[in-house]
Amino acid sequence: MGRRKLKENGNGKLERKYPMLEGDTKRSIVAVFLLALALISVLSLFNAAGLVGVYLNRVLALAFGWGRFLLPLLMVVMGVMYFKKEYEANYVYIASGFAIFLASLLGIFHIFYPLDQMIDLAKQGTAGGFLGAAVAYPALKLFGFVAGIIILAAFVIASILLAFNIPLRALALGIMERFRKPSQEEFDIKEIKERETEPAEPVSGEKFKISSVLRRTPRESVTAKRIATVKPSGSGWKLPPLDLLERTTGAPKGGDVQANAKIIQKTLGNFGIEVEPGEINVGPSVTQYSFRPAEGVKLSRITALQNNLALALAAHPIRIEAPIPGKSLIGIEVPNKSSALVRLRSVLESREFSERKSNLTLALGQDVAGKFVTDDLSEMPHLMIAGATGTGKSICINSIITALIYQNSPDDLKLILIDPKRVELTAFDGISHLLTPTVVENGKVVNALRWAIGEMERRYHLLQENGSRDIFSYNSKIKEGKVRKSTDEETGEVVEEEVKRLPYIVIIIDELADIMAGHAKDVEAAIVRIAQMARAVGIHLIVSTQRPSVEVLTGLIKANITTRIAFQVATQIDSRTILDMAGSEKLLGNGDMLYLNAKSAKPKRIQGVFISESEIKKVVKFVRRQNKGEVEYDEEVTAPQKSIPGIRWSGGEGSEGEEELYEEAKDIVIKSGKASASLLQRRLRVGYARAARLLDMLEENGIIGPADGSKPREILVSKHDGERPGVDYKDSLEDQQVRDSWRM
Repeated sequence: MGRRKLKENGNGKLERKYPMLEGDTKRSIVAVFLLALALISVLSLFNAAGLVGVYLNRVLALAFGWGRFLLPLLMVVMGVMYFKKEYEANYVYIASGFAIFLASLLGIFHIFYPLDQMIDLAKQGTAGGFLGAAVAYPALKLFGFVAGIIILAAFVIASILLAFNIPLRALALGIMERFRKPSQEEFDIKEIKERETEPAEPVSGEKFKISSVLRRTPRESVTAKRIATVKPSGSGWKLPPLDLLERTTGAPKGGDVQANAKIIQKTLGNFGIEVEPGEINVGPSVTQYSFRPAEGVKLSRITALQNNLALALAAHPIRIEAPIPGKSLIGIEVPNKSSALVRLRSVLESREFSERKSNLTLALGQDVAGKFVTDDLSEMPHLMIAGATGTGKSICINSIITALIYQNSPDDLKLILIDPKRVELTAFDGISHLLTPTVVENGKVVNALRWAIGEMERRYHLLQENGSRDIFSYNSKIKEGKVRKSTDEETGEVVEEEVKRLPYIVIIIDELADIMAGHAKDVEAAIVRIAQMARAVGIHLIVSTQRPSVEVLTGLIKANITTRIAFQVATQIDSRTILDMAGSEKLLGNGDMLYLNAKSAKPKRIQGVFISESEIKKVVKFVRRQNKGEVEYDEEVTAPQKSIPGIRWSGGEGSEGEEELYEEAKDIVIKSGKASASLLQRRLRVGYARAARLLDMLEENGIIGPADGSKPREILVSKHDGERPGVDYKDSLEDQQVRDSWRM
């Protein structure tokens, strides 16, 4: 038995004298010869392969009979499978599957003839040849004709499952899908694609160079096609189909991973650090090499060698994770030779997403081990995204919004999109999930945040009346058509109104720094208030900034938003501002991020999801087609709002716009001698939220007293002129009479 020759290296260790062939190289060689043999077989059928072809055709006829016409096709399919290497099955299983398939099929060809004629047919090169006779004879002899065909057919089906590594259920669904009549929804998809004339935005330079993610089993793909397993409550609402999104192709390449692992081990050994190699994970953008340090080795000695490892591997930047969470290993992350693009569709098709428990699940991307990463926004319950310009923040936000649209109807989810840059989120305008068109003016941003706080207070009152702890409990108790009774504080009249489910509200701010520049105190106060209290009532915040400084991401904001995504930044100081630790300055950009949540003490490295502009347009177009007429927006969301209970505002643009209504409300309250939200709603023809805000303004200015349970509010001003005593009056005689009346 031959032995592989070894040689001693400089460290006294034995290494192979000659390098071994890569697995991809071996498969490529097999694929080339299979394709060549298939072509020669086809030529031999037409006597176009010379003398060898004549003998080859005769041999194939005796061996396989009619199967010699099918053999070249099988060899081509096998060659393509070896070459593409996109199947989980080992190439030995592929070859075995095709061999069993051919033998079983030839047996079916031969079993239709009597036992005494099988050998003669094989000698003539017909039916299934000698291989078919060898399979059909015992099947027919032992089981009879019908049972023999059933057994051989079972082997044919099993061989296909073995060769393609696909479960039977997936194969059956694929066949049914092939012959199924297309639905109206699919016709709509086809029409959208045909009308989509604008090409996708070209990707330039090194940005998202290869559109691919790691391999996905057929079972995962078929399971995920039935997304919306958690159905929306909206009657008749159709969730967007996955066909609107692009598929992934190709795979990342980490280079010679075995050689790199040896270089890392050798480099660490040169500095006196002995390590034992572990598993190697090829992710979309980086390859993680894991090692187990010897006992007594300080981790700080390993982390200090980042630059030395980068020099030895000729790769930059190198990131060391010491230790890997949940393992007694260190991880050294090296950039891939060619990175992969993680498409949104691949995450939505994954098992991790299809088994979600909430319809607020965010599709984040793929980690260094190739596992798809998702998380529940309702558990976060708020998210902060930060990083340098052009590192993938806006694409991340777009993918988050699209993923939410793929899970929720407008009855289940409402969005408030804030985009001071005016170009990132305005693509979603016109969908019925929006409470208001994308907010682009800073003054309206403050108003929208104030409205959200008022809505939060209103929802807490509803939860209190209903005896519910959170929005989930409240909605589960609500039944369609249920009527809520309330007593008017002014007249004592019982008012009935229909009780409706509360939709989740997600507020997304694409650039926090621009808003903080002009309204820092008001915006910070609103964000902190929402982050502290809004989770139970289903209001969630997602804030993003490209300027991760302490003036933007203040201590109060960071203390209340613990779930964070950090993209590539310029300095370690910026990384500490976002994550309170270093690391994001070592990222590669183009969607490479660190994800930190309250469940883990260390951030997880993820290649973020990519979605193109053309995909967003297709999804938005599909959603708009379901709008019944014009989309109705809530104008109160961005209307001027002056006062919110518990917050002292510094003022802001548009606060003077309430003057007219405020004066009317003040006059109504003073003249009627009563103050209630229902009174202002009827007299001013405004909604509950605005009426409540007017009451708060009147209370703040000393016109009415604070609320005291079910008791009516106290009116603190005179009916004559609505002023409090003790102020300066203009007319001495009339003013003296007023002052005298107050003394009485």
